[in-house]
Amino acid sequence: MPENAYESLVRRTYQDFESGDLDLLGVVMAQEVVWHEPGRSSLAGHYKGPEEVLGFLRQLKAGSGGTFKIEVLDVLSEPERAVVLQRETATKNDKTLDVIAAVEFEIHHGKITEVTVYQHDTYAFDEFWVDNSNDEDSMDDIQSELETSAREAGLGSSP
Repeated sequence: MPENAYESLVRRTYQDFESGDLDLLGVVMAQEVVWHEPGRSSLAGHYKGPEEVLGFLRQLKAGSGGTFKIEVLDVLSEPERAVVLQRETATKNDKTLDVIAAVEFEIHHGKITEVTVYQHDTYAFDEFWVDNSNDEDSMDDIQSELETSAREAGLGSSP
């Protein structure tokens, strides 16, 4: 693929996402595609295969009541790789998401094989996705989980 073809491929994926045409988006993914989403929210994780990746992308739309939007700020590309600088916005209930992320795409034989997201403010991204119906309990659960992880790692005070 010529170098600018990598940029075109990545820009097309964003257009397909924005238009809601996720089936077209699935066509440009390799069967072994892996998407790495950072953080501790319910959306964080490693999604393997087009079905899981598309399911994750559907969750972004559905979990925000359809308000999740991505503005592409810049695309840098080279053979077999593209990096997108993007602004992500959404609103739900009393929460607003407005974060910057860098997203690295690895591309082989014209198909996306790996996507790694680097959130500028992972805490803000995670906080947005906490269930609004029970925020206080959800944050308590996160705090408890952090404390348990610290104890298991041998950090913090001993009993």
